[in-house]
Amino acid sequence: MKKFKNNILFKNILILLTAGALSKIIGMFGKILYTRMAGINVVSLYTLITPTLMLIIAITQFSFPISISKLSAEGKYKNSDLLKSSYILNIFINIILIIIVLVFSSTTAKMLNNNSLKLPIRLITLIIPFVSISSIQRGFLHGKEDMFAPSFTNIIEEILKILLIIILLPLAISKNDITAVNFIILFNIITEISSIFIMNKVINKKYISNKGKMNFRITKDILSISLPTTSVRLISQIGFFIEPIILTNTLVNAGLSSKYITVQYAIINSYIVPILSIPTFFSISIAAALLPNITKLFYNKKYDAFKNKLSKLMFLSIIIGIICLIIILLFPSTILKLVYNVKFGINYLYIIAPFFIILYMQPTLSVAIQAMNKTNKLFFISIISIGIKYTLLYILCNNGFGIASFLYAIITGIIITTLLMIITVIKELKRLI
Repeated sequence: MKKFKNNILFKNILILLTAGALSKIIGMFGKILYTRMAGINVVSLYTLITPTLMLIIAITQFSFPISISKLSAEGKYKNSDLLKSSYILNIFINIILIIIVLVFSSTTAKMLNNNSLKLPIRLITLIIPFVSISSIQRGFLHGKEDMFAPSFTNIIEEILKILLIIILLPLAISKNDITAVNFIILFNIITEISSIFIMNKVINKKYISNKGKMNFRITKDILSISLPTTSVRLISQIGFFIEPIILTNTLVNAGLSSKYITVQYAIINSYIVPILSIPTFFSISIAAALLPNITKLFYNKKYDAFKNKLSKLMFLSIIIGIICLIIILLFPSTILKLVYNVKFGINYLYIIAPFFIILYMQPTLSVAIQAMNKTNKLFFISIISIGIKYTLLYILCNNGFGIASFLYAIITGIIITTLLMIITVIKELKRLI
């Protein structure tokens, strides 16, 4: 029986890693197409609105993939009751969130110093119901250790995005830049519907045999997991949300044009940071694959073995990161041209690239902290890091550092987060060994 369970675990990890790699590669190809076809103006506008989009999606998901997965795995409630209760709770959350977004859309656009973004922000409300439903279904299937359908939908979503970019984006661009941004936002509806359709078929075929009933105990259990988990996630998303607001407002007050700030912000966030972040996929995959192993070592109090495994894992992540980084630094112009068909931002790349070496350690350190049952420490690390990062951004922007303020804030955030993670792991190991 134990061997069978281990085989399921290995199979699920293999499915997640394989599907993750495929969706990442296809998604990267889609992003290349998007940035090449859209052009710097559309990319700049979409980059400016992306933090708002990600914040709304984070709230919309309400950590359903985690809470529903846990309750689904426990099996103490009927599948139909669990899903029905989740959907009803989801309706109330959606209504409240949609109203808030519609009411504050104008204010948010003004805070971003671009009133033309008011309509794209309002269009995000159309995505909300579909994102939340797919999150519930994904969590339910993960809880049943049925990883194939959710993983398969990730790949389908990326393929659909590419098709939509090829077929519809040129038409939208021919109208105007804002229409193109609107289309890119609305693409999410089609991709989420595809996921819902696939996962719903699997759920109805394998797990649902009767109509469900609303159960307030289930709602209470969902809230007890989702509320604290979502609050942790929102810390980083709120920081990401206020980032362009601080940057645009302070630099506009300093005398820089809104268009210049938007374009430079897009160059850093949509071209330079994604290129430098490519190696994180390998470190995240390595960390995810070995999480069960180091968790078991820690649980069985094999702290020396845990420390050795962690050290090797960190060393491997850094080595892979350094190799990728050397290639990027040796051929930055060629890589940017090949991937995005642009050559600007190389000066930004050279400034922040060396600090990404320690960023590649973060997935491994995060997994170690989770294995130690110190997840609450990650919450405080996020608060401290984000607080320092955006305080520094505000100070530098107001003291003549211009767009370089954003680069220094990114560097500071990477250093502070990584150091606090290392200190947390070392302190806990010293206490135990």
